[in-house]
Amino acid sequence: MTYLNQLSPAEVYILTQVKLSHKELLKVTFIDLLLKNVLNTFEIKRQPHAKEAVRTYQYIGTGANFKNYQAKNHEKFFLSIFEKEPAIGVLFSNLVKVGYQQSRTLSDFKNELIKTPILKKCFTQNIWHKMFYGYKFTDYGKDLKRKVEKEIQQLNAELLNSHTPKNQMAVELIKVIGGNIFILETIDYELLKQIKLDLGSEFTRKENHTDAGGCSGCAYAFDNYSSGFDSGCSSDSGCGGDSGCSGCSGCGGCSS
Repeated sequence: MTYLNQLSPAEVYILTQVKLSHKELLKVTFIDLLLKNVLNTFEIKRQPHAKEAVRTYQYIGTGANFKNYQAKNHEKFFLSIFEKEPAIGVLFSNLVKVGYQQSRTLSDFKNELIKTPILKKCFTQNIWHKMFYGYKFTDYGKDLKRKVEKEIQQLNAELLNSHTPKNQMAVELIKVIGGNIFILETIDYELLKQIKLDLGSEFTRKENHTDAGGCSGCAYAFDNYSSGFDSGCSSDSGCGGDSGCSGCSGCGGCSS
């Protein structure tokens, strides 16, 4: 693979998709960071009140590759909150809000995307484009678009015609192309539910702690993260500038 292992899912989307969704760009960027072990997910069980049942809260923290990862501009929408305090844990729903707030609008997100090193030769902007957040493909960009689309088609054909179970092939692909697995037509969320089981300890942290000491382990739940973005705070949902996460410190620092 020449391109899908270099490009982030959001970069592939802006190259190959005519219609882009702010939510979808954020979602694939976030899950790609999980699959690359730049971010990590864990759970905390709490009993908000003595008369209430114990609840499980989903948190996001830094993964093993966070320290040495060279983040692209659009990935910093999620990573900037961890830069000063890598040890903090952020409630998943709060991190969704942070992503929306940091990226502001779809136009702002796309404007950051076309500035990434691998894409900056793909697009050009005149004064009117800059005023209205537009852009135009260069000849280099058109050529890269064709090459990326051809690579996607080849992978789709391999998955479709292979006698190896799709989930096994997808697990191997995830190691190479990360969140770009979502771009393949032969991959859907139902299959990803099976994939997450096969990822095993490679993509799962298992730490058995109580609420007093930290976190309990959990596996990736792609469908849950998808629905989390679907119901999360969006740039036009009336959320204010405060994310509710700035006061987080450690696993127990964030509240729902």
